[in-house]
Amino acid sequence: MPGYRNDTDSKLNAGLIRDDVRAFDALYLKYYNAVLANIFKLVKQQEAAEDILQDVFAALWVNRKKIDRTKSVGGWLFVVSYNKSLKFLNKAVKEKTLAGEGTAAFDDLADDPGTEQEQAEYQFDLINEAIANLPPQKKLVFTLCKLEGLTYEEAARIAGISAHTVKEYVSAASKFVKAYTLRQYALKAPLSLSFLITFVNHL
Repeated sequence: MPGYRNDTDSKLNAGLIRDDVRAFDALYLKYYNAVLANIFKLVKQQEAAEDILQDVFAALWVNRKKIDRTKSVGGWLFVVSYNKSLKFLNKAVKEKTLAGEGTAAFDDLADDPGTEQEQAEYQFDLINEAIANLPPQKKLVFTLCKLEGLTYEEAARIAGISAHTVKEYVSAASKFVKAYTLRQYALKAPLSLSFLITFVNHL
């Protein structure tokens, strides 16, 4: 992408805030595979996953002025794609008039966009707070594998460690992030517990 090849998220964010479509296109190319894979894990339908993917990147463009340029766009996309996937599943459950175990967490998702945006922002802040408290190597591989969608092998090459070590670090980091977010829930509690548990279990 001319002008943005191999640039950091911070530079791409700055371009996005300036309404530079090239920066948006570069972010799309950088993250669409990882975001699509995360969505498909939840909805299990390729066409639906692709539709949600487009909604996620449309939301990125709409909210471009609000994105914190110091934070990973991958994390923001992860949170928003997760929320939109759950809303899709919630709608599917309601349409089929299904009931029983597995629907409670979905019912916590409000239908109004304002509440959805508040949930996404809070989750994103919690994740970033937790990641900031990780040791440097665990922080790096967690971000690469969980938020940017890299394989253990790809992350290992970047971090200069073995794929096995990456796997162990990601597992340990995920446990820490889950524990941290649930502790913060106990202090702030802006979301229902069942929704938050469902969210962190996807990390």
